[in-house]
Formats: sequence, C-alpha cells, structure tokens
Amino acid sequence: ANAEKNRPADGWESGHVDMEMAKTVTAFMHSHSMAAAIGMTRTCDFSARQRILDVGGGSGCFAIALAQHSESMSCTVMELATICQLAREYIAAGGVSDRVDTITVDMFRQQWPAGYDGHFFSNIFHDWSPETCLDLARSSLAALEPGGEIILHEMLLTDSGDGLPHTLAFSLLMAMGTMGQQFSFVQLKQLLETAGFTNIRCQPSYGYYSLVRGTKPL
Repeated sequence: ANAEKNRPADGWESGHVDMEMAKTVTAFMHSHSMAAAIGMTRTCDFSARQRILDVGGGSGCFAIALAQHSESMSCTVMELATICQLAREYIAAGGVSDRVDTITVDMFRQQWPAGYDGHFFSNIFHDWSPETCLDLARSSLAALEPGGEIILHEMLLTDSGDGLPHTLAFSLLMAMGTMGQQFSFVQLKQLLETAGFTNIRCQPSYGYYSLVRGTKPL
C-alpha cells in the first residue's frame, strides 16, 4: 500500500511533483526513451506538422529529436513546473533551445495552449484509465488547430489483448506502477473516435513502438 502511494503517476494526478522525484523520473525516462525518439524521427513522417505540443513531455527527448531532425519544426514541452525546469536543461544540451520551449500546465486542471497543429503523447495514455484518456483526448481536440493531429506513441497490444512478451511485460509494469495499462489499436481508435477525431490510423515506429494518429475535423 505504501508503494502504491509513492507511484510517480500520483504526482501528475495531484498536479505537483517535488524536485527530488522530478529529477529521478525525468532522468530515467530520458534514458529510457531517447533511442525510441531518435528512431521515430527516422521512420515516421512529421513533415506536415509545423508546431507540436509535447503533452507530458518529461525531459523533452521527443521534442528535441524532432527539432534536431527538422529545422522547420518547433515544439513545446507541456509539463508541471519542476519538470519544465529540468526539461530546459535537456533542451539546451540538445542545442535546440531556439525551437523547443516549455510551458507549465497541469493537463488535468488547466486550459491547454492554442496554436499547435500537433499534440504528441509518448507513453502517456498507458498511465491512465480509459476514462481519463478520453478526457485527455477531448482536451486535445478542443485545443488543436482544425486539421491538426493527435499522435500517440505507445507499445500496442494485439486486438485480442495479447502481444509480444515485451509489450505484455510493459503492460503489467504499467498496471503495477500507474493507473493504466497498454492498449490495442482498436481500443485507442474507439477512444479517439469517441473524443471526436477522424481518420484514425496506425503505423510502426521504432522498436516495439507504434504511432496512432487521428485528425481534428476542419
């Protein structure tokens, strides 16, 4: 029970992460995700997007990789205050501070910024219940520019609910350490359509990851 009360996801649920926890989680997730971020930029096309909001973007590793890959890309990491403070250090180290910035927003309680044609979520939906994910998708739809995209970067289960051992193990880890689990494409498609997105599609990214993309109607 004590372990459950100290889950990193609890900080994001409450809207406050202290600096000690922020440093630990951000450093771990940066090392965990940097290879996937670089790989994604080389396997997936983002050329139609000009300004991406990286929702719950942690260290900013995906925003950094996208900006390093495309000089026309600008990104904003939307995070809690302590995480934004740390992300700016990673962004500076990545040499893209001119095109990647941060904004302090509690994604559950505060209005999301306007003016973005892409909302990117990496390993975010798997932290939360389907009901909470639907709320996030609806917030995304409301804030996105018409014609903009929601982009989910996740390991996907098969439609029958199973999958590769790595994905199943990751789903178990999420069930133990967060409020969520891994989803299948069918589950995410239904969720995004319920929120109001159209043209839901899936493509392989890097390693065990996939991108699920949906469009905000014009």
